[in-house]
Amino acid sequence: MKYKILLAGLCLLWISGCAKPQTPPVPSETPTPSALPEKSNPQSALMSDSPISPTNLDDYLFLDDVLYFDLRSPAQLAEEGSVAGFVNIPFYGVLVDYQREDNVLYRMTKVRDDNGKVIAQMGDVGSFFPNYEESESLVRDLFPQDQPIVFISTAGVEAAYTICLLEQLGYDGSQLYNAGTFSNGMGNIIAYKDYPDAKYHVPGTNVYTVASQFVWNESLTPILDE
Repeated sequence: MKYKILLAGLCLLWISGCAKPQTPPVPSETPTPSALPEKSNPQSALMSDSPISPTNLDDYLFLDDVLYFDLRSPAQLAEEGSVAGFVNIPFYGVLVDYQREDNVLYRMTKVRDDNGKVIAQMGDVGSFFPNYEESESLVRDLFPQDQPIVFISTAGVEAAYTICLLEQLGYDGSQLYNAGTFSNGMGNIIAYKDYPDAKYHVPGTNVYTVASQFVWNESLTPILDE
């Protein structure tokens, strides 16, 4: 299952004047980036370690070969708004949940050793368990392994979990970015929808209620618990 993002561009018509001498344009002090910045801690899934945040996200949108995913529920997008160019793949109820649920690919839980010591907290690398034999292949279809990916979520938590899931599957963490919080600010990190200079915020509405169901286009084979 492949997803393609159709981005709408803005066409600007420049009308030149007829003045005799023409002053050359002044170069921008901050040129538009052509690639995502490198992560100082490549394997970190935390938004606090990410070079992309709600305050500079707009500078890194619509880049060639970069994929953008919003992990909130469709109802949240309808009510709270969204970021232009992001594709919605809900984390809870589609990718992962706390226990086995129909059509949900993975469940996450604390992992303990034989002595009962926790060796992986819920949401860490190693804490995700497939519900179906097809779970891994479907995740790989949703999130190509050969492209940088930017994630945003309610408060940055689900983005961190998703990055950990992909790292568990062998993805390169240096190519996975947690852009942080769309809805709920965390500490001194502002939410994108509350950032006054957000250029690509698509406002939400309370006019209607959204109900959604995600169904995979192939039959799934459950993995039975031992």
